[in-house]
Amino acid sequence: MQHTSGIILPVSKLLQKKELDVLAVTELIDSVLDILRQNRSNCENVFHKTFDQAKHECEKYDAPLLIPRRCKSQIFRDPSNDPKHFFREAIFVPYLDHLIVEMEDRFFDQKQKGRSLWGLIPKYCDASPNTAQELERLLEIYQEDIGPSAAVGPEMQLWVNKWKKEDVSTVPSSAIEALCACHADIYPNVYILLTILGILPVSTATSEPSFSTM
Repeated sequence: MQHTSGIILPVSKLLQKKELDVLAVTELIDSVLDILRQNRSNCENVFHKTFDQAKHECEKYDAPLLIPRRCKSQIFRDPSNDPKHFFREAIFVPYLDHLIVEMEDRFFDQKQKGRSLWGLIPKYCDASPNTAQELERLLEIYQEDIGPSAAVGPEMQLWVNKWKKEDVSTVPSSAIEALCACHADIYPNVYILLTILGILPVSTATSEPSFSTM
């Protein structure tokens, strides 16, 4: 599992930082999920290397690599007596499946909210154009924070057109940079949406209650 843990380690480190760019984290999470899915589809070759390492360590300490003892009711669950096949099907594959599902469930909602706002970042204006569907989604999610669609639509078009005239290498590439470059009086709704994007959490965490034994 060391290889898989190394894949998700950058995400874990990035999520613990005080200053966090939701766009950078989301792109990293997508990349990690792509690698995990590739490992899952190619699990036999990936596990082959892991199993060889484990086998080498067992031989170093003269420890036999055996499958756990099974009772009669478990015989038909996995009839193979090959340790490599057993540990791949009983541990490695379920572990990858569980990790992929948990990461998708954990970050999906926040990722969808963030993506609806990415088109406001000047660097990604052309790559993520604010279509009528995106505008409708923004109004649905943030209707209590911004004005009516009749005002927001033209304002967003002006904002996107403003940065099309600039050199791509000099335009803001993050929510904070875009917020600093946004004039609140000229683009009030865009300013509000960029503020939301700047403080949008990648994930949420709830504290567990502690019970004293005293």
